[in-house]
Amino acid sequence: MTQQTSDAIDVGIRIAREFGFPVVMVCILLFGLREAATALHHTVVVPVVESHSTFLRQTTATLEGLGRAQEKQAETLRELADGQREIRDAVVGRQP
Repeated sequence: MTQQTSDAIDVGIRIAREFGFPVVMVCILLFGLREAATALHHTVVVPVVESHSTFLRQTTATLEGLGRAQEKQAETLRELADGQREIRDAVVGRQP
């Protein structure tokens, strides 16, 4: 065991005596969770966020395309309704 490790153990024992064993265990648990979160950040969180951002960009593009298609459909339906109105007026206008 090195001097540095021995010093770290002595500090841990002093902290345990000062604050109590449960507090030291909570600190160790929090440190472990912090390390796990740091490790998972680059391997899990960053790729998930990038995939989600890509998905949102693609969804936005799809919705914009659907909006243009609906506008074109509405325009075509207006033209069709105008054409049917003209036919109706022509037919009704000829009847006695």
